Amino acid sequence: MDKWLGQVAVVTGASSGIGEAVAEALVEHGMTVVALARREERLKSLEARLEGKKGKLHPLRTDITNTEDITAALKWIESNVGAIHVLVNNAGIVIKKSFSELEDEDLLKVFNVNLVSLSIMTARVLKVMESNNIELGHIFNMSSVNGHVSHPLPEFVSYFASKRAVNAVSEGIRSEIAASGLRVKVTNLSPGVVSTEMLSNVGLDKLPPGFLPMLQPKDVADALIYTLSTPPNVVVSELIIQPMGETIYRPPPPMPQ
Repeated sequence: MDKWLGQVAVVTGASSGIGEAVAEALVEHGMTVVALARREERLKSLEARLEGKKGKLHPLRTDITNTEDITAALKWIESNVGAIHVLVNNAGIVIKKSFSELEDEDLLKVFNVNLVSLSIMTARVLKVMESNNIELGHIFNMSSVNGHVSHPLPEFVSYFASKRAVNAVSEGIRSEIAASGLRVKVTNLSPGVVSTEMLSNVGLDKLPPGFLPMLQPKDVADALIYTLSTPPNVVVSELIIQPMGETIYRPPPPMPQ
């Protein structure tokens, strides 16, 4: 990780769960981290907790579904901390409804957060990396094991579809970057079930302890740090991590009544 010491990383969805754990890990390894999320009070609490660590965290309230917010955030970053070397597109949501029950705003919300905003952030940051002639950059797109499944579970079609699209974006920009000669790695990081606030959105927070195997946010952050630690000539294009006992090839057990 020495090559990233003092470099700037941007983490979206950094106020809780995986994003919070990733931001903390990057600061502990000496990076300057700009943490983006809507819940400013959570970001400031994280900043206070990380005071005195090897790196530095800057909380920046940002709604990544708002292009004006993205523009303002990137302008602040350029003016105050410098060129971006690492982008972690972590922000994501899930809405549990059958496809016929989804309202227009449900579909727009899922795809705007999980795909459109991710794509806009990536395109903007790639321009920043190119204009600053960075020696090495890394973009992480947070997907899911669900993005690798051909038959989505009922009530999760929109989430599955958005993550499959993220996989396509990652592969596409990786090909473009290779053709351009820009030295930026692109990693699609696909965790299985992770114990985060998102579980409450789909009722999994009420499951009996041990009913489903789960990763912890730190497990995902450790995987990201491992990927960042690889030599400059090595690209981990796709990394799937799952809790022991989970498989993407069979449905989960019936929910308890």
